[in-house]
Amino acid sequence: MTSAEGERYRFANDGDDGNYFPVQPLEAAGVVGHTYTLHIEVGGRVYKSNPVTLKGPVPIDSIHAEVDEQVFSFPRYKERKVLPGYKVLVDYQDPADVKNFLRWTFESIYEVETEPRDFVDSLGRPAPKNCCTRCIISERPDRFKVLSDRLANGQKRGNQEILFIPFERYITKKYKLRVYQHAITEQAYEFFRIMEQQKETTGTVFDPPPAELKGNMFNVNDEDEQVIGFFDVSAVSVEEIVFLLEDIAYPVPDFIYPDDCCTLPGASAEIPEDW
Repeated sequence: MTSAEGERYRFANDGDDGNYFPVQPLEAAGVVGHTYTLHIEVGGRVYKSNPVTLKGPVPIDSIHAEVDEQVFSFPRYKERKVLPGYKVLVDYQDPADVKNFLRWTFESIYEVETEPRDFVDSLGRPAPKNCCTRCIISERPDRFKVLSDRLANGQKRGNQEILFIPFERYITKKYKLRVYQHAITEQAYEFFRIMEQQKETTGTVFDPPPAELKGNMFNVNDEDEQVIGFFDVSAVSVEEIVFLLEDIAYPVPDFIYPDDCCTLPGASAEIPEDW
């Protein structure tokens, strides 16, 4: 990655999870107002992004939640049903006299208890396991939210809903949510707005027709190649909120999982010292 101001950063993959980290220099941090371009070389082909200028952050003033019921589907399950949970809300001051576009992403960590002694094998025979019953699960929810200030430029934005967390499965003990509020470009807003719209479709005749999802990456030597991907840089404001089962005045069903909790995606039997 390079900038118009002369910065150069090199990134490399250190595993199979698709994540890349800076290797030269070891820390990479953008500068507000600088313009960045991503360069990729793979399989003898050279790809490049359109230049993107880093906008200043929009701070989160506060984060809170309200009890609600919404249609929700758990990861890897297509079934959608109405579930009780928390809708997460943020308050912030929109900067005046400038177009602002925001995107929210999330990290979560929560505790589960499971029943490995009730495990059965593929033939339905009891095959109890000795470990583990208590785990901490780390997730990056694949849901996101984008917003334009077109109708509220310069105003105080309160109770902006950004995420829904069902009580079932997630808040059976303790749930910690980290919220990232990204200040993005207008082109990034349009890209993620269409993605968000397509994720919310239900497969009925009432769904809006799918819009073309255009990225900002291209093949330097072959303008006809259709490249899928989007490069963006953003300043970020970060806040955390913690939910406890004991604070919920609502019947929360037990999480039933007759297996070692370490078999759940993102699970670890090691409990953090500050948990």
